Formats: sequence, structure tokens, C-alpha cells
Amino acid sequence: MESWKKITYVVAVFMFLIQIRPLEPYLTAYLTGPNGNVSLWEVANSLESIRSYAALIATLIMLIVSDYLLYKPVVIILTFWSCITYILMADLPSLTRLKVSMFFYGSAYCTTTVASCYLFACIKDRKHFQKSASIAAVGLQLGKFFGDISGQIIVSSSGGSYVSLPYCNAFAMFLATIWAFLFPSIKPKNSLNTNCPDEKTMLLGNSETTTSDTHEIKYCINKVDKDYKIVVVLKQIWLDFKTSLSNKIILKKSVWYIFGMAAYVQVLNNMNILYSYVVNKHGNNDILSNGFAESMVTLCGALGAYLIGKLQLDWNDYGDIFTSFCSILMGVFMMSCYFYEHIQLIYLSYILYGLVSEAILVITLCEMANHLKSQCYSLVIGFDLLGSLVMSAIMTFFFIQFNFLEITVPGRFLFIGGLYSVLGTMFLIIHFFDGEKENKY
Repeated sequence: MESWKKITYVVAVFMFLIQIRPLEPYLTAYLTGPNGNVSLWEVANSLESIRSYAALIATLIMLIVSDYLLYKPVVIILTFWSCITYILMADLPSLTRLKVSMFFYGSAYCTTTVASCYLFACIKDRKHFQKSASIAAVGLQLGKFFGDISGQIIVSSSGGSYVSLPYCNAFAMFLATIWAFLFPSIKPKNSLNTNCPDEKTMLLGNSETTTSDTHEIKYCINKVDKDYKIVVVLKQIWLDFKTSLSNKIILKKSVWYIFGMAAYVQVLNNMNILYSYVVNKHGNNDILSNGFAESMVTLCGALGAYLIGKLQLDWNDYGDIFTSFCSILMGVFMMSCYFYEHIQLIYLSYILYGLVSEAILVITLCEMANHLKSQCYSLVIGFDLLGSLVMSAIMTFFFIQFNFLEITVPGRFLFIGGLYSVLGTMFLIIHFFDGEKENKY
């Protein structure tokens, strides 16, 4: 088997394991039920805010250390934190324990992004990026599917009890942590610091013009100023960052990723809340089937990721129009949730959203990776993820903590859908503007 396929399947199995979370579709119901014993307001405000801000802090740290640590240790640590999350949630947790668990929950949010950067860093031939990212995304979505179906079966067979779900999640995270130890290590030559001026190289270059004494050279190397080395590394990081974003394709994809992923995070964080909001409305007799709905979302997401891996297009020519079309579709699906009175229609919109969103996320990541230097994956993709979490935190503050417009839970989806529609319109204008420029020349 080719080396890129081996790496891809190792990462795909990890993505599968880390997404087996039967509790996820019922997280709000678990927290507001007799097990968590907190109010819906506390879930939607206090706990959700902790999760969002923890994700922001952890992503900032990941942005700084992942390239230096060559990804694998970061993946192991973040996966272990996920395991701690669900252990803390189990066995009638107090509000304090739940808040701590939400901190770990948010901190582990960037795990799959670091794993994706690891995948790109391990594959030498960039022509395999689209297919390998597609396979990894399929593994991720199938893991979600398995977890959601398992959650639905456990809840249905236990008469609506959620007690065992946190233990199932914790066990799956433990398996994912063990599997992460099996990741092949990346050689230091792929690291960021190998692209910076090396202390031996600098000193040897200077010393050769003044002396040939080997002992004097070694003495100079040992006395090198460590502070100066840090400055050189930081300058190299800044140069790599500026050079990367000067690429028009990377800049456009980064803009979409920051705003598109911020909306995506808000959808994931608020969809469970919307389910409970609609079902709890006076006169509504709908029954929650969150596990089934979430499993269909992830199954369709896996289908979208698989199909996009097979699609062969010149993304330089068709990337903007594809991004525009998908963004507008996602906007329509999310805005429709504002108008629905029954949960089945919300399930349908969310399922279609999952199909389209996974396809565009795979292509966006691949196109950025294709145009990035090998030591810049975590730097740029991590920065974009950080930017998306900042935007998501602003939305959380706007929707929840401040909410001076008194936006309802369904109103959040009207805003999210509008954001996708604006992104789609913007990329449509860019596509036609670039076409006009090409025609002139």
C-alpha cells in the first residue's frame, strides 16, 4: 500500500473513534434532565459560554505549538482532554463539575483540525490532498453516524435514560487516545524551526571567514544568544504568515473559513437547544428523535465528503462559484429553521445542511493546504480556526450574554442563515469580477 494511503487510513480511523459520542445528540436533554439537573437557560448561557471561550484559548495555544511539536503530542493531549470531559459529566455531576467539563470540552474542539494538519504534513505529494482529506472526513462522519445511532438505540432501549451515555463517550475517547499513540512520528525536518536560520549554520557561515579553528567554532555555537534565536523564529513565523496570506486563493479561502466555520460552530452549539425549544412550545406534541436525525446528518455528511473527493475540477476556475452555491444553499437551509413549527422539518433542513457543509469544508481545507508551505499548515489553518472561534464568541456574546435585540433561539438561525447568504453573494461577485478582469486581458 502506498505511504499516503497508510497515513490517510490511520488518521481516518482516529477521526472515526474520536467522533463516537452517543451523548452528543442528547447533551442538552442530559444536562437539563435529572442527571445534570441544570436549567435550559444555564445550558444555553453559562455552560455554552465556557465551552466557546475555552475553545478560543485552546486554539490560540494550538496555533503556537502544533508545528513546533509536530502535531502528534498535541493530538494525544487534546484527545485525552475529551476523555476527561465525559468522565466529569458522568454520575450526577454538580454544576461546578459540569463547568469544568465544559472547559475541557471546548479545549478539545480543535483536535480534528490538528489531526488534519498532521495528515497534510505527512503526505509529500499534494495531488493526494483532496482524496486523503475526503477519506479522513468520511471516517469522521461515519464515526458521528455510529455514535448517533448508538445513542438512539441506547436511549430507546433504556426507556429514555441517558445515564450510560457519558461512559460510552469516555470509553470511545480512551480508545482514540490509545490510537493516537500509533501515529507515525513526523521527522523534525518538517518542523517550522528547521526553516529558520539554524544557530550552527549562522555561526559557521560567519566563522569560516575569520578562522578555521574547530574548537573556536564549537565555543561560539555554545554561546549563541538564545533570545536572538527566538526573535529569528518569530520573524520567520511572521514572514511565513504574510507570505501565505498574500496568495489570493489562500486569502479568499481563509475569509470563508473564518466566517463559515463560525456559523458552523453556532449551528452545532445551538441545534440541540433549538430541538428542545421547539418541542417544549405549548401545544407541540412532537417527539425527540435526535439520535436518528444526527445520524442522518452525519451519514449525508460522509456522502458529501466522499463525493467531493471524487470530483475532479479546476478549483482555481470553479472554486469561487462552488463556494458561492454551497454557501447560499446552507443559508437557505438554516433560515428555514426559523419558520418551522415542527421538529421533523428542522431535522430535514439540518440533514441537507450536513450534506453540503461537509463537501465545502473538505474542499476549503484542501485548497488552503495545496497552496501552503509544509511548515505553515497549523500556522494558517490554526489562525483561521482561531478567527472563526473569535467570530463565534462574538456571536455567542451577541446572541446570549448581551442580546440587546432579544433574539430568540430560532432567531439565531435566521442570523446564521443570513451570514451564509452574504458569504455566498460575496463569492459570486468575486467570481464574476475575476471573470471580467480575465476577459479584458
